[in-house]
Amino acid sequence: MQLPKSRRRQKLREKRCQYPGCGKIFFGIHISKYCPEHRQDRYRIRKRTKPEDVNIKNQTYKHTYTEVVTMVMDCALEGCEHQFEVKIYPRQYIYPKYCPEHRNEYKRIRHLQLIGREDLIEEMKRDGESFEFDQGALGGEEENEAVDADVVDDVA
Repeated sequence: MQLPKSRRRQKLREKRCQYPGCGKIFFGIHISKYCPEHRQDRYRIRKRTKPEDVNIKNQTYKHTYTEVVTMVMDCALEGCEHQFEVKIYPRQYIYPKYCPEHRNEYKRIRHLQLIGREDLIEEMKRDGESFEFDQGALGGEEENEAVDADVVDDVA
């Protein structure tokens, strides 16, 4: 079987520009949607998503440590009394807000349902909680020491 060496030309049809507010008639192939004016890059509509706020599911801990420090923190979920260890790294400020048992959003919602706090579930879904604390709030400003401090910030 022999294959043709030339491709078939696509037929030009009369089309209407789909750009909002244009509606010009132009000649184009079956797939073209816009007139030659609106095919240019400056008319392209780019949809950009907003970056997610990191403080919704995490906490910001501002410090000046130059070595890795282990710290004990309390879970920020209402009614959870668990404590968990977090390694604080130099030049890193975002750390988990919840204990390993409540890092999953489903598990947080399930816990709040079990203790009967549906109002907190709606609030959490609506706008997400965020809080921030700095090193001065802990009471000590020692650098390069392994600080074992309990950070208690209730969100409610």
